[in-house]
Amino acid sequence: MKILLPTDFSKFSKVAVHYAVKLAKKLNAEIILLNAVFIDAPPRAQSALKTSQILDAMVENITLEFISLIKEIKTGNEIDISYKIIKGYPVKDVVETFACHNDIDLIIMGTKGVSGLKKVLMGSNAAAVIGNSSIPVISVPEHARFNHIKHIVYASDLLAVNPEVKKLIQFVRPFDALIHLVHVVSPDSKKKIDKLKMKNDLISKNKYSKIAVHIAVHEDIEEAIDEYIADVKADMLTMFTHKPTFLEKLFGKSVTREMAFHSWIPLLSIKKQAK
Repeated sequence: MKILLPTDFSKFSKVAVHYAVKLAKKLNAEIILLNAVFIDAPPRAQSALKTSQILDAMVENITLEFISLIKEIKTGNEIDISYKIIKGYPVKDVVETFACHNDIDLIIMGTKGVSGLKKVLMGSNAAAVIGNSSIPVISVPEHARFNHIKHIVYASDLLAVNPEVKKLIQFVRPFDALIHLVHVVSPDSKKKIDKLKMKNDLISKNKYSKIAVHIAVHEDIEEAIDEYIADVKADMLTMFTHKPTFLEKLFGKSVTREMAFHSWIPLLSIKKQAK
């Protein structure tokens, strides 16, 4: 298994690095650190030459940063880790292209910067990667810590439950984690859902017994999900994304991307399969 970890070397982004290292050890995975460098400069010959020189200097500095970071990571950790520096922009396209051409199975990113411009850039990059990636992305909040994955909350719209649970099981099986399927309905909803039948069908079809189904009646989807996460002391939230999601149709925004910055636990976002 290969994990891609875009990083900017900020103090907060190292939270995602250390989370990824502990996760990789559990999964016996390889980590590839990635940094994209670019300069927005006018395309004049003289400017292009200067830009090239500046980029070369940036690459040299980033190389030193990577060497230092890998030395720090490998202290006390037996892990396969390497780095890649790519001149390119925007970050979401650099990440997607590299991931698709290098058999990456999972992308891990930090989601909330410390302050100022770095916060804006890293925040927007994480959201953009989530929206653009064809590969599962774990976004790690700045205060998150990896201990173990025992409880995963899967927020579902119930439109493709079985294939989504099947895909999620591939990730959770090594942890023997309990999947909590959560669907939120409004208080005035007339929808009838047989939770027990859904649970038993999912267990039977996927040969995985650790599945629970919860229907939350609430006016606010994010609040309902947060409350359930707190109730079960979840280790991770999972949402499946597509454009536009049914949640976006309801609220005019991407709830998945909002949750990446709102939740206090990591968010695993997986792209929905095209119908």
